[in-house]
Amino acid sequence: MLSKQFIIGVVLPAVAMFWAATIIYSAVAGNAGYGALARLEAEVDAKAGEVDVLRAHREKLQKRADQLNSKSLDPDLVDETIRTVLGYSREGDVVISRQALDDALRRRTDKAN
Repeated sequence: MLSKQFIIGVVLPAVAMFWAATIIYSAVAGNAGYGALARLEAEVDAKAGEVDVLRAHREKLQKRADQLNSKSLDPDLVDETIRTVLGYSREGDVVISRQALDDALRRRTDKAN
């Protein structure tokens, strides 16, 4: 049988070191360790960026909805919206596509630089 001195002097410290090593490994590389914390922080940063984009889009939509409110209805906005949705134009109107306008503005900017 194992002596009491051997158990206290060798086995008990070995078990304690193994337990400490397991705890340290779990803290560093485990599912709830520092590695997982770093991954979660990166995910939080990515989601915060998505939230900012969605918040800006929501504010844009809210502004547009406020303009369409019957109490503050902008006749020009209504006219523009109807023409855009239905594809109507008046006689004598000059219709410029969004792509053509963007190209013209880009060329103008390039010439200025």
